[in-house]
Order: sequence, then C-alpha cells, then structure tokens
Amino acid sequence: MPGKPLPLRKNQIEKIIKKYPTPFHLYDEKAIRENARTFKNAFAWNEGFKEFFAVKAAPNPYLMKILHKEGFGSDCSSLAELIMAQKQESPAKKSCFLLMTHLWKTFCWQKKLKSQY
Repeated sequence: MPGKPLPLRKNQIEKIIKKYPTPFHLYDEKAIRENARTFKNAFAWNEGFKEFFAVKAAPNPYLMKILHKEGFGSDCSSLAELIMAQKQESPAKKSCFLLMTHLWKTFCWQKKLKSQY
C-alpha cells in the first residue's frame, strides 16, 4: 500500500520499543474497524452473506474481539480456535467450524458450542 502513513510518529514508536521487547505487533484499530465496515458494506446487497474471520490467520484475542464487535464471526479449524472464539464472546451462531480430519472430540465440542459447519 504505497504512501500509507503509520498511525504513530517516530518518537512514539521509539517509546514503545523501550517499553516492550521486540518483536511485537502493532495493530491500527481504527483502520481495522474501517476496513471491516468497508468489507461488510461491499456485500450488503446479499442478505444471506456472513463474514467470518479466519482465526488461524491471526489468533490474537484482542483482534478477534474487535472483529466480533464489527459483526464478524469466527472461522475455526481446530478445537483451540473454537474455544478461543467462544471466550472472545463470538456468538456460537457466528462461528464456522470446518471439520476435515479433526478428532471426534473436536467435532463433539463443535456440536456442544452449536457453531455452524
């Protein structure tokens, strides 16, 4: 994304580096929310469209909570991801669990949480 400015000034980043050891991730919550809303609006014409965040892509509870508040469900591919989604207040009906070669125990948990698959 050429020309996209960082949301922090250089001195702010230097303070963060002094406080937190590297490597670390910085998320721009405002941009995440704006992009999530833009994405949802692009598909607003389809009443049945559901948005799901691939937990595997970034299993960060804070990021998941932001996206859940923006109306995204959780796309889970493991028991750990499904439990994480539940703990981040993702409504079960907004969780998608893709059962491929997972253990029976995982499938039972998915049913218990009543997520979609």
